[in-house]
Amino acid sequence: MPDETCLLGIDIGGTGCKAGVFTLDGRSVGQGYAEYRMISTVPGQAEHDAESWWQATIQAIRQAIKSVDPARIAAVGVSCTNGLIAVDEAGSPLRPAIMLWDQRALVEVDHMREVLTSEEIQAVTGNPAAPGAYSLPTMLWLKHSEPDTFAQAHKFMVPGGYLVARLTGEFTIDYSRACTTLLFDIRRRRWHQPFIDTLGIPEAKLPEPEPSQAVVGHITPSAARITGLRAGTPVIAGCMDSLSAALGSNSVDPGDYFIIMGTAARVCVPLAQPRFDYRFMNCTAVEAGQWLAIGAINGVGSVLRWARDVIALDEQQRAKAAGRNVYDIMTEQAAQSPPGAKGLILLPYLSGERTPIWNPYARGVLWGLTLSHTRADLFRALLEGPALAIRHTIELLVRESDIPIRTLRIGGAAARSTVWNQIIADVLGQPLIAVGSAHIEVLGAAMLAGYGVGLYPTLKAGASRVAEAGIRYEPDPAAHDIYNRVFQLYLRLYPPMIPFFKDVVDLDLPQGWIK
Repeated sequence: MPDETCLLGIDIGGTGCKAGVFTLDGRSVGQGYAEYRMISTVPGQAEHDAESWWQATIQAIRQAIKSVDPARIAAVGVSCTNGLIAVDEAGSPLRPAIMLWDQRALVEVDHMREVLTSEEIQAVTGNPAAPGAYSLPTMLWLKHSEPDTFAQAHKFMVPGGYLVARLTGEFTIDYSRACTTLLFDIRRRRWHQPFIDTLGIPEAKLPEPEPSQAVVGHITPSAARITGLRAGTPVIAGCMDSLSAALGSNSVDPGDYFIIMGTAARVCVPLAQPRFDYRFMNCTAVEAGQWLAIGAINGVGSVLRWARDVIALDEQQRAKAAGRNVYDIMTEQAAQSPPGAKGLILLPYLSGERTPIWNPYARGVLWGLTLSHTRADLFRALLEGPALAIRHTIELLVRESDIPIRTLRIGGAAARSTVWNQIIADVLGQPLIAVGSAHIEVLGAAMLAGYGVGLYPTLKAGASRVAEAGIRYEPDPAAHDIYNRVFQLYLRLYPPMIPFFKDVVDLDLPQGWIK
């Protein structure tokens, strides 16, 4: 209906910005997308031009609202990937954002463990010390390696908070993303002053922590002119992409496992009790007294995109000539190879790895290559490697949380592939429900905004109202039997290689990269 109330969701992802306008029952009435590129000129580096986020957001919003009266949009929600942006008082970035895949702060992590101890960091924050995935090591790297940037920074922002600041002029960070700074007390939901004092991070440089659903500002007149939104539209604090995906897939209760397939993958389960296992990322959920355990896997969509850009040049030409998606052509070839890719196994650690090994030195390994392997086998191995990593994480989550799988949903841009979804179901030996929307984080962010302005009576009511039924994938028993054998090989391949990863990194890194 022309006058129907709508919500706008925005997601800053690893490769692009997505925006979507939805009715209160989750029906899409407008979508927008704009891509940007990773900056990685030396091994271990992963940066984004944060200004390109803003320009991509403007473009995505304008696409999404082109057929929608901006006055119908009741609220705006933002979700985001992880990174750190130093900004000035106007909210403009002082340097490129340092992203979650970046591994430069290895020395700073070692320093943190000496000064604070790993046990103390885990006890307060619910999370392990690691570079890239958490903001504090990056702040310390800036302090030591770029002191002028550190001194000039008005605030250290995460991508979602940065976008909220560009839209509203307010410098905030939502609770879920504050959990990934390693400066936030995950139980008390506030900055932990002893860590701030010990490590010399001025609290004035940190944004204000806010509940994810809290209205923290309104679209400014200048942002309205640029984006086409109505000035004064409420904007909530937002949340991390994993949390918005949980909401968009209606995975809000313990036992509701879900996988979000993007540049990285997140395998998640809601928790009613604070079981903060060091192998997982942990953050607050929206409701007080609830949390989300996250198995964060770096090499998923990023592996396929690497293959697209480096290997699949012929497939790119064919896709362009036929007006098709190059990833569809790649996965169709993968389907021609049998389960197990004829003994070709990928350790998908192309940018280090988080869950469960937490090894920033890890590298990708393609094992078992022979003259008989084809492009189809290679593409299948590139799909199976991330699927095996997902199984590794899910089995640990189920065991350590002591919460059996009640439902298992999958969503995100990479989950549009029927071939990949079936491989994951076969590897897991578990029925899988694929949520059809490629923009599940955007839907969750929009729903959270509706909850924040009172358009849904409860969070669960909102999530159940917008969630899609999805497509069910049943595991093939014969394929699962093969993958059981492959999985055991996969688990055995990594440990003997550990000593060699650091040697390779030392060979590749330019002098002075890690100070």
